[in-house]
Amino acid sequence: MMYHFKETLGAFPEEITTEDELKVLVDSLQANKTELYKALVAEKATPRPGVIELMDEAIAAPDIAVGVCSASTKAAVTRVLDTVLGEERRMKLDVTLLGDDVAKLKPDPLIYSTAAERLDIDPARCVVVEDSVVGLKAAKGAGMKCLITYVSTSS
Repeated sequence: MMYHFKETLGAFPEEITTEDELKVLVDSLQANKTELYKALVAEKATPRPGVIELMDEAIAAPDIAVGVCSASTKAAVTRVLDTVLGEERRMKLDVTLLGDDVAKLKPDPLIYSTAAERLDIDPARCVVVEDSVVGLKAAKGAGMKCLITYVSTSS
C-alpha cells in the first residue's frame, strides 16, 4: 500500500502530510482488509476436492509429517485453516510456517527449506501440494517434489 501511494498515485492522500501519518493510514487499511478477508473466509472458504482426505490419510500415518507453509500472515491464515481444515485437524500439523515466520516469501524457497529443517527431513523426500506457480517455484527451489491443485472456474 505504501508503494501504491508513493509510486502509482505519486502522492499521499490530501489529508496525509507526513510519512508517519501515511504509515498509520496504511496500517489501518491493512487491519480493515484483514478483518474483511477473515469474514469472507468464514462465510465462503472450502477446501479443494480431495485435499482433506489426503491430509487425513497423511496425518494418520505415523511415518509422514504434515505441515502448512503459507506466505500469508498468521492473522489471515489461522482463520482460513480453522475454517477449511477445522481447528482439531490444524492442531495435528507437525509444522506450520507463515509469512510472518520467514524473511523471504514465495517464490523464494526459504519457507519450504525451513519446514524441512524443522522436521529434520531431507527436502528430496518432501512432497508439496500447491495451488500456484509461485508456490511451485518455491517448492522446486527447495529441492522438493510438487503437486499442483487446480479447480476449473468454468461450468
